[in-house]
Amino acid sequence: MDGEKLSKNLSVFLQHIDSIRDTLPMIMLLLRPYNKKTNDSYLKFLKNNVKEIEDDDGNKRLLLKAEESKLYETLQKNATISSIAEKIIPDSIFVSLISQYDAFLNRLLRAIFEIKPDILNASDRNILFSQLIEMGSIDYAREYVIEKEIETFLRKSHSEQFDYLENRLGMKLREKLPCWQKFVELTERRNLLVHCDGKVSNQYIKNCQEHGCQLGEIKLGDRLGVPPDYFSKSYKCLYEISVKLTHTIWRKLLKSDLKLADRDLNIICYDLITSRSFELADNLLTFAVDQKKHFNEAFKNVIIINRTLSLYLQGKKDEANQILDSKDWSASSDDFKLAYAILKEDFREAYALMTKIGDNGEVDIFEYKLWPLFNKIREEKEFKDTFKTIFKKEYTVLEIPKRPIQELINKEIKKNKDLKNKTVKKVFTEKELRNK
Repeated sequence: MDGEKLSKNLSVFLQHIDSIRDTLPMIMLLLRPYNKKTNDSYLKFLKNNVKEIEDDDGNKRLLLKAEESKLYETLQKNATISSIAEKIIPDSIFVSLISQYDAFLNRLLRAIFEIKPDILNASDRNILFSQLIEMGSIDYAREYVIEKEIETFLRKSHSEQFDYLENRLGMKLREKLPCWQKFVELTERRNLLVHCDGKVSNQYIKNCQEHGCQLGEIKLGDRLGVPPDYFSKSYKCLYEISVKLTHTIWRKLLKSDLKLADRDLNIICYDLITSRSFELADNLLTFAVDQKKHFNEAFKNVIIINRTLSLYLQGKKDEANQILDSKDWSASSDDFKLAYAILKEDFREAYALMTKIGDNGEVDIFEYKLWPLFNKIREEKEFKDTFKTIFKKEYTVLEIPKRPIQELINKEIKKNKDLKNKTVKKVFTEKELRNK
């Protein structure tokens, strides 16, 4: 199915940028101790072995022994290289983030040509008769046109690529897309980093202003880098753009494929909730709920429940209740009634519905263990008792492996905590000794 190709392309892209997002903090965590070590060694050498003097012309110079000059040069070089790495690595990984987006667009455009081949009729690609003979078939000629069309498309600016897609597909892709200005700015910053060492150019300012980007105090000649907060916002922007672009095109070109589209979009949002990426989850769940058509009412209800759940888990109970109460759930199936009861924290009703659903109903044993909907109620003794009554076994926590970055962060936190405890213990012991 064509929808599966769109789903797979989006899934691959999201996995790739998730990997890149995790890679940056991992590298910086590992780099930081090395940077500190090299810098401390250099500063210690300067303090103990180098004197600053002033020559006859009033210029300041460093004075050190001749036999120590090589050591000085090496320490200085190491400190400089490690310092540069802290700047270059975030820049390079940020550029890689945009490269993955370009690869995603390449695959997306190819899928669009397969779904709607008549789009190629508007192509102005010319093939010489001699080339056509060499190709041997219309299929080869068509592949040649597709390759050339994609090459031309990818050479356009990222905003021009949206113009191309809107014109060829006859649809608006930038409506209700609040991150558009952010998207334009980050793609323009990528160009600066690749071609201008990050220094602001007239072209950057012109392109950003044309699309209403707020540049603040940025001015010509400034050097723009990639601070952690900026990288995080860029990741979220590309995540949002890719999901909304894919699903807007999917629903436009494949109107009979709503079941797979609804399921795919809900899985993406559910995964964001489970990873506690609530900002993205709220954004995309609102997008999902606001679709003009859904496969059926049940699919829409799942999206509404997950949208409410995201807010509930953030402690935004008033907002969650407002969404939940905008719909009458009395005629819904028992699984939705159970979700409603839990989100309303009516646990007595929830236990009754769990018992009614039983061990072979709409909610299975793994959903009770994994679905974030049950995060709070799982802590209750009565939940565990009801679970045991239904499934004839004790409730046990299902451990989900953490991502490598989270394991590394936890390890660093523990190491710093242990170091702090040792320091406190040492100070306390020295005080005791002084008092004796």
